[in-house]
Amino acid sequence: MVTSPGLRQQSGVRTFLRVGGTIVSLIALGLVIGGMVSFFHSFNAEPFSEDSGPGNFWMVFAGLPLLAVGGWMLQAGFLGAASRYVAGEAAPVLKDTASYLTDGAGILGIGKEQPGSAASGPYCSTCGVRNDAGARFCDACGTALA
Repeated sequence: MVTSPGLRQQSGVRTFLRVGGTIVSLIALGLVIGGMVSFFHSFNAEPFSEDSGPGNFWMVFAGLPLLAVGGWMLQAGFLGAASRYVAGEAAPVLKDTASYLTDGAGILGIGKEQPGSAASGPYCSTCGVRNDAGARFCDACGTALA
């Protein structure tokens, strides 16, 4: 029996992290904004009165750690989607790089060009583009291939 490397309730955990992270971040943002409003409002109060200090400035100190926790929850909730996006963007580039650096031989099978593939012929001496095996002229610049 093959077991999945993920959690049993992976989609539920992912949904919890995404929704919970959003809620925690919004509450934290409200606390930080409320604390900053209290702080800046204290500058307009009369000196040496009961309202002279920032009464609710403690909300900033409660909101900042909560903002970090909400951000971490959101990062964990969207980690799979972000990883799939990065892999989809990076894998073709890595394959092309391995093929280019090894002249089509590949590195551990990555970037190995198959015989008869579109770009298995000579490189152009003028522009450096690899052409088809039976090409007489460069596909990019039109120079005659030797």
